[in-house]
Amino acid sequence: MLAATIAARCGASSEQALLGEGLMGEEDYYRALAQHLRTPYYCGKQAISSDAVPAKAVASGITPLAPNEFGLCAVVAPRGAAITLLLSAAGEGRLPASFLICSPQRMAAILRSRMGETLSAEASDTLTSVDPTLSARTGASRGQVASAFAALILSIALWLVAPKALALLISIFLWTIFAAAVALRLVAMAANRAPRAAAPVADAELPVYSVIVPLYQEAEGIPRLVAALDGLDYPRAKLDIKLVVEERDAATLTAIARLHLPARYDVVVAPPGAPSTKPRALNVALPFVRGDYVVVYDAEDTPEPNQLRAAAARFADDPDIDCLQARLAIDNLDDCNLTKMFAIEYCVLFDIINPGLAALGAPLALGGTSNHFRTPVLRAVGGWDAWNVTEDADLGFRLALFGRRVGALDSDTYEEAPGELKAWLAQRTRWLKGWMQTLIVHSRQPLRMMRRLGPVRALAVVILLTSTVLSSLFGPLLLAAALWRTFGAPWLGPSSPIDVWSTVITLLLLISGSQATLIGAFIALGNRRLGRLYPMLPRFLAYHALIPVAAWLALFELARRPFHWAKTEHGKSRTSVRPAALCETPHFAD
Repeated sequence: MLAATIAARCGASSEQALLGEGLMGEEDYYRALAQHLRTPYYCGKQAISSDAVPAKAVASGITPLAPNEFGLCAVVAPRGAAITLLLSAAGEGRLPASFLICSPQRMAAILRSRMGETLSAEASDTLTSVDPTLSARTGASRGQVASAFAALILSIALWLVAPKALALLISIFLWTIFAAAVALRLVAMAANRAPRAAAPVADAELPVYSVIVPLYQEAEGIPRLVAALDGLDYPRAKLDIKLVVEERDAATLTAIARLHLPARYDVVVAPPGAPSTKPRALNVALPFVRGDYVVVYDAEDTPEPNQLRAAAARFADDPDIDCLQARLAIDNLDDCNLTKMFAIEYCVLFDIINPGLAALGAPLALGGTSNHFRTPVLRAVGGWDAWNVTEDADLGFRLALFGRRVGALDSDTYEEAPGELKAWLAQRTRWLKGWMQTLIVHSRQPLRMMRRLGPVRALAVVILLTSTVLSSLFGPLLLAAALWRTFGAPWLGPSSPIDVWSTVITLLLLISGSQATLIGAFIALGNRRLGRLYPMLPRFLAYHALIPVAAWLALFELARRPFHWAKTEHGKSRTSVRPAALCETPHFAD
C-alpha cells in the first residue's frame, strides 16, 4: 500500500517505488516474480551471447543467451510496464517458455563479469570510437613534435646570434598570453550573474536520474557518502546510483556490502585494466546508467539536497543546455592556511569565473565533480577520456567542440581540500599534468577547432589552456625577474631601453593580474559571507608561488609517467562549514 502511494505521487511504477525506497530487496522481488510467472530464475549458468550490448541490454531489460541445450533464448529483467505485460500474458496463458527472469542488477553484474575484457577495453577507449585524435593516449602528434623541435632549433640559433632578441620575442609571447588571460578573466567577472531560476518540475514529471560515484580506497568514508546521497531530495524510485569500485579494492566493497543498500544503489565492479584512472572507472559505469540525466560526485562530496531537482528544472527549462556545472565549495576551510587558500581559489573559480564564462557562451573547464549531463549527449561526445588525468577540463572543452552548451547551476557541493602540503602537491601536479595533456590534445588540429568554435570561442580556449600551463610554469619566475630588474639591476649597471620597457610591461601585467585575482576573490568571499578570509588575501597571492613547483613536477611526470593517477586521500578534515542539515549522518547497522 505504501509503495503504491509513493508510486502514484512520483509517477513511478509500484515496483520502482517498492525497490527504490528499500521496502523490499531486489533479489527477493524478482525471485517472487519468477515464481509467480512460473518461469525459471536466471543465476548465470547459461552463457550470455557474445553479441550482447550492455547499454542496449540495460535499456531494454533483455539480454540474449548463447545457444544452449534447453532452447532458452534470452534473460529478461523487466521494469514498470514490462512487468505488467508479463503478468497479463501469464494470466492469459500466453507466456513463452524460452526466457528466464532475472533482477536488473544481477543481469548487469553478469554482463560485467562475462564481458569483463570487452568492457575493460571499451572503458579505456570509449573516446577512440568517436574521435581518436581527441584522446590523450597517443601524446603529442608528429606534427606537434616536429613543430616543437623546429622551434627549439630556431631558438638555439637565435640565442647564439642575438640572445637579447630571443629574450624579447619570448617576453612578447608571454606578455600577449598573460594579458589576454587577465582580459578574459575581467570580462568573465563582469559577465557573471546569478543563473536563471527555472520553474520546479513536479515529481510525476521528473525523469530517472543517474548518479555515478567512482570509489577507490574509500572504505572509511562509505557511511558518510551514503548519508549524503540519501539526503538528496529526489524521488527514490527515480534514482539510479552507481557506486563504481575497482575489483582489487576489497575493503571498499566490503564496507558497501555491510550497509545492505536498497536497490536504487548498484555496485559496479570495474574489471582490471589500464589506465587505472577515475575517468576509466566512469566509463565502466556509463553503459549501465538508466537515467535521462547523469551526475558525477566524488567520494567526499556532500551536494545540497535540492541539486538534482534544480538541475532537472534547468534542463527542462532550457533544451539548449547539455551540461550543468554546480558550484564546488570547500567544507574544511578552517583546517589550516592551505585549506583557506584552496577555499579562496574555489570561490573565485566556481562562483565568479566559470559562471561568467558560461554566461558569455564561452568554453570552460568543468570541475571534477557535480557535472550534470544529458546522458545521450555524454555518450555522443565519447564519455570521458580514460587517458587524461584531468578529464573534467578536457571534457568541458570537448563539449564545446561538439557544439554543446555548458551552463552554471545555482547549487553547492561541499568537498574536502587537502590540508597537508604533500597531498596538495600531488593533487596539483596531477591537475596540471592533465592541463598539459589537454593543451596537447586540443592543439593537434587548430584549424578544426577554429572552424567548429568560431574565432572568438577558439581564442578563448587557446587563452584558457595556454595561460593556465604557462602561468603555472613561468608566472612567479617572471615576477622574480621583474623585481630583480627593478630593484637589483640598477645598482649593477645601466639598463637598455628594451630592458626598461620589458620590466615596466612585466610589472604592469603582474599588477593587473594580481588586481584581477584580488577583485574576484573579494567579490566571491563577500558573496559567500566569508569576509573573515579577507586578511588572507595577501597570503593568497604568495600562495601562487607554490604552483610552479607542481607545474614543473607535472612536466616531468608527463614525460616519465603521463597516465599515473595520484590518489588524494580523504577523511582527513577536522572542521566543517556545511550547513547543519548537511552534516547529519544517520546510523547504519552492520
